[in-house]
Amino acid sequence: MRHLSARVRVTLLYTLVTVVGVAGIFGFTFFTLYRTLQQDDLRDMQNRMLGYWAQFQTGGFEALEEDINRETFLVGERLAVVRVADRLNNTLLFSWPDTWGGFEVGRLEVLPLDARTIYTLQSPNHNYELDVAGIWLSDDYHLQLGVSTRNRVRLLRVFERSFLGIAIAVAGLGFLVGLFIADRTLRPIDRVTAVARQIVETGKLEGRVEERARGRELEDLVGVINAMLTRIARLVDGLRNTVDTVAHDLRTPLTRLRARAELALREGGSDQAEQALVETVEQSDEILRLVNTLLDITEAESGVMPLKKEALSLRSLIDDVVDLYELAAEEREVSLVADCPEDLIVSGDPVRLRQVVANLVDNAVKYCRRQGEVRITGTADPASLVVRLCVADTGIGLAKEELERVWDRMYRGPVQPEQTGLGLGLSLVRAVVTAHGGRVRAESDRGRGTTFTVELPTPERRR
Repeated sequence: MRHLSARVRVTLLYTLVTVVGVAGIFGFTFFTLYRTLQQDDLRDMQNRMLGYWAQFQTGGFEALEEDINRETFLVGERLAVVRVADRLNNTLLFSWPDTWGGFEVGRLEVLPLDARTIYTLQSPNHNYELDVAGIWLSDDYHLQLGVSTRNRVRLLRVFERSFLGIAIAVAGLGFLVGLFIADRTLRPIDRVTAVARQIVETGKLEGRVEERARGRELEDLVGVINAMLTRIARLVDGLRNTVDTVAHDLRTPLTRLRARAELALREGGSDQAEQALVETVEQSDEILRLVNTLLDITEAESGVMPLKKEALSLRSLIDDVVDLYELAAEEREVSLVADCPEDLIVSGDPVRLRQVVANLVDNAVKYCRRQGEVRITGTADPASLVVRLCVADTGIGLAKEELERVWDRMYRGPVQPEQTGLGLGLSLVRAVVTAHGGRVRAESDRGRGTTFTVELPTPERRR
């Protein structure tokens, strides 16, 4: 049930309420009808027994016997079992229809001579029963009358079949009405979902949910969401302006500082001054790289990073990065292995995706054991229209608590003295991949290595 859509759940709930309501009405009506028919049968039995009593009082036992025998031949008279017994329950008169074979008539001779109790006789050959009641004709004579419930059962069966047809029709109508109500009720949510999906896929906050008649809760929610989107758009615009300002305010002075340090180096000077200038240039480059990376992450996460998407060969991206890191891998005695078909095509910005692959390979080479292996593979998943890039190393691996933090800014795992870095590479990877509509995940086994998997959409999925 929890995996069904809200529209289906509302429809099924409305249908269930309708079915339960119809079942309740059926139960109440059936019970009322049953009691009414039962009371009618009991009233007929009482009237008939009073007639026998009156006949006995006026004409005696012989007149009663003659009257009972005459009723047997009357066409319109309702069939019945009539038994007259003395005070010791010895049968004096017994009238029994031939068509009622199989009933436990022998029980009449052992049933108590009680004028206030209704007994029931059953038969395996019939789908109805016999209701038996009694009356004292005098101090010495007791009469038992048995009447079948056949008419009552037949009417109840007709009622059941008729009501079943009505119940099916009402349940079907309830399903259609529930579907209509669910659609009308959830339509504002569908509009909200469509706009939200468009914003997630495009990163553009200009979309708004169409507002219709106000006054209903969900339509009021639409208005609140539109107001929230307007505010978010305003905040993103402010962030974009702030990013531009920070980029200008930090990059420009650092660039000037670096240029002046290079100029001083060219002019020459003391060894100490030259060393200081070299360190100034290196630190300026480090700070510039840090600022640029932070700004890239911020732009990607806020959806304002400009992406020039095109169809790219994943094999070409991998080969470029492998050529770039081949020397560094040899210095660490790490082998780089690339396994990717030539025809794997992804949709994305070539510069940014090259950054992604480079950061993953750089991280793998950095943390791989000496004489270890970094394997870069590319595979396609035609069903979901994605291409998977896996970068696996045979390094030290990460513990579970460390694996959850690798995406945090400035986080660096266990670092060896010769390893350098800003702790921003994986944060940038996730931000750029997400901006491309993809996903990235990490798996690690302590002491055996780590694998990073990137899923990127194909051009077909983009269409």
